[in-house]
Amino acid sequence: MKKIARNREKILSVLSEWLRIHDTSPTLEELCGELGMRRNQKATIQRWLQTMRGIDVEWDDHIPRSLRLIGVESAAPEISIPINETLRYLATGLVEWERQQRQNRGKIPESLRLGMSRMYLTSLLQGDKTAPANLPELFNLAANPVSEWKPAHVLKNLSSTVTWIEEGTVSDFAIQWQVDGGDVKHQVQEKVLQDVLEYCRGHQLVAEYREFRQTIITQPILTYPEYRRLMLSSSPLKPLRDFIPQVYVDLTDLQVATKDVYHFCPRCHYLQSQREGIYRCQSTWCRKLSVEAKLPPLAQMTIDEAQNCKAVTPGVYQYGTLPGIWEIQLYNQLKQMGLEVTLWPEIDEYDLLVEFSPKLRWAIDLKDWSYLNEERLFKVKPRADCQATFVVFPDERERDLRIHVRRQDLEPQLNGVKLKLISEIVTAAQALCQQ
Repeated sequence: MKKIARNREKILSVLSEWLRIHDTSPTLEELCGELGMRRNQKATIQRWLQTMRGIDVEWDDHIPRSLRLIGVESAAPEISIPINETLRYLATGLVEWERQQRQNRGKIPESLRLGMSRMYLTSLLQGDKTAPANLPELFNLAANPVSEWKPAHVLKNLSSTVTWIEEGTVSDFAIQWQVDGGDVKHQVQEKVLQDVLEYCRGHQLVAEYREFRQTIITQPILTYPEYRRLMLSSSPLKPLRDFIPQVYVDLTDLQVATKDVYHFCPRCHYLQSQREGIYRCQSTWCRKLSVEAKLPPLAQMTIDEAQNCKAVTPGVYQYGTLPGIWEIQLYNQLKQMGLEVTLWPEIDEYDLLVEFSPKLRWAIDLKDWSYLNEERLFKVKPRADCQATFVVFPDERERDLRIHVRRQDLEPQLNGVKLKLISEIVTAAQALCQQ
């Protein structure tokens, strides 16, 4: 009975999501694909559906694509606007507005405008009437508790006394939610990575965090069936399902296609942008590496094909996908030597744990920096449970970073932390394996 119940739950979940997105019902072959089964297992699916017929589902025997849910009205596609992102736009906008000279405060910062529009749309979708329609109404609301904006009730542990503005100035709450950086949109999107990290640490989701990081790095573009598998109850990412829609959005929403065609970078596999008739990776550094490695182009995608794909947001791509490519690359090189290697141990305390034996372990932090940021470098502390701690840089950065020269001056100040290039780590690991 438990097996039947699990199958029923999976079918209802998959069918409900399919009907939310598509205008027609799936065929048995398509349903097999959505459930992660082989297409020749149609007979099995049909038996399961027969046990649900008249209770959960119904269809017309002689009409194709007539499978439907019973008692569920067809709904318009759900529009999801993460509350966290809205609050970050509002907080950033309020801080930026306060910093402006008084004579310039008639100009609304872009982040504040984005926050207000998202706030208004969220309230509209939820039938709430508390969202401000203009700047004076916003400031009236900002002096009241944040919890008076009803959609904010989804935030846990939100005090009923917290406000955006206290005694005429931006509150500590707003400052804590503020996002720093020149590109507010990307910075806000990047914050979801910090949310995932904190959630996983709070709930000790070690394997789930590792699966999440690997997914956004190796699969920045997902087909709809791949995305659905992340959302199923059987997915390794089940505890993080609330974050997935914040990380992956419809590919067509990114609006970078030219002449109804999408192109992808052969190195990072993310969307390319078009300039002067040439398609290029959105990262200049990634573009340069692709050219140097002479990587062949990836297959194009039509606008129709893109309708059934998801992509990580530009902020997640910039702060999660790109830097993670080096981590995965070094991980694979070390694993090929037969070493025990762990990605993001202790839920991202550092990047790689390399174990040669119980008495010899390396801790590695991999940095893809364009310049040697000494302030950030000095924050890396040696791991007491490892015999060596390294900060490692791609060889391709040596021209800018000059690790061979700078480490002579810097390493004496790092309390035992060593600076290495990827090739040096690989060579040293190979030498230890041969002893």
